[in-house]
Amino acid sequence: GDQTITDAATGLMWSKEDSRKGLNWQEALAWVQAQNQENFLGHNDWRLPNAKELQSIVDYTRSPDTTQSAAIDPVFTCTPITNEAGQEDYPCYWTGTTHGESVGRAAIYVSFGRSMGFMFGDWRDVHGAGSQRSDPKIGDPADYPQGRGPQGDAIRIYNFARLVRSIDPQSVR
Repeated sequence: GDQTITDAATGLMWSKEDSRKGLNWQEALAWVQAQNQENFLGHNDWRLPNAKELQSIVDYTRSPDTTQSAAIDPVFTCTPITNEAGQEDYPCYWTGTTHGESVGRAAIYVSFGRSMGFMFGDWRDVHGAGSQRSDPKIGDPADYPQGRGPQGDAIRIYNFARLVRSIDPQSVR
């Protein structure tokens, strides 16, 4: 009832809601800071999850094509979006995991909807819900009209954010 979801197995507390809009990586970090300054949901130690933590809440039994839902337990709220093919879909979420310095302009995200790419002349789901990829931290998605890489991975740059914080798992048992 407090708009959080606690996972005693991982020792993580998640916000039920997401950022409700796409943010570049720096904006996502600033959004987290703003939530902490506001003592959001009674806590001031929220952060972006790392890639492994975010992957832990993917529900691989769910997807837009199989269950008409995001690949996450319905106890979470997942803001709907329209993807590159014009389909109703669900967003990708930034992690705090960034590439090393040689490619430090990109950060990891996890897809909770279709993982779009431009192949064979049109947009299609090339990796599936739950895939992990990376986007530039800043920039203009219009600079990538047919994606990037061998599968034409969609470059959104404005991914969503979901808050997480570490807790003592013993406190919830």
